[in-house]
Amino acid sequence: MSASTVKRLAALLLLSIPVFPAWCAQPVAGDEAIERPPVRVGDVWVYRQTSLINRKGSEFSYRVTALGADRITTTADGHSEVYSADWNLIESSAETKISPHEGYFSFPLEPGKSYPFKAVHTVARLRSTWEGTVSVQDWETIDVPAGRFRALRVNVAGSFGSGPVARRAQLQHSYWWSAGVRRWVRHDLWMSKPDGKTADFHTRTELIRYTPAP
Repeated sequence: MSASTVKRLAALLLLSIPVFPAWCAQPVAGDEAIERPPVRVGDVWVYRQTSLINRKGSEFSYRVTALGADRITTTADGHSEVYSADWNLIESSAETKISPHEGYFSFPLEPGKSYPFKAVHTVARLRSTWEGTVSVQDWETIDVPAGRFRALRVNVAGSFGSGPVARRAQLQHSYWWSAGVRRWVRHDLWMSKPDGKTADFHTRTELIRYTPAP
């Protein structure tokens, strides 16, 4: 898989402003599990993604444009994207389809939960298998441009490619999910070359603002 294809796939993984109240960052009774978050047409999340390799950054947003049976449709970074009800990417207008879906999130999310994921990614007719394990960590207090939040950390570790697992490129994600904004507030992504040692893509994406539908 070429470096340009890896970067294209990684970009797809991603994804007047209210001031968040102090309770978003405080331990509350809900610090046990996050149920599947409610979503409404018109919800908007704006993020800043920064490369931890060259320090270049850019901003993009997810806007919910339609809801269907077990489907969430958004516009993100100029593309239309379709997710499962658990916010797992299924397809993008950027010639990407994932069968059955990414499988990173399985609600409710709660500390100690662990499960496998496996999916086939097709990008411009190039097929690759993505598989690994998701492990839900503990609650953390985290600072991002949008403010301070109580967030549940979700770690993803696995491989992707078309050959034997030992020869595939490696990937690691960490997502920090906040019940207060109904989505993740930070996402760290690391992807390697097939040798599994050299970082080819390393980014941090943080929430700048969240605007719920009126």
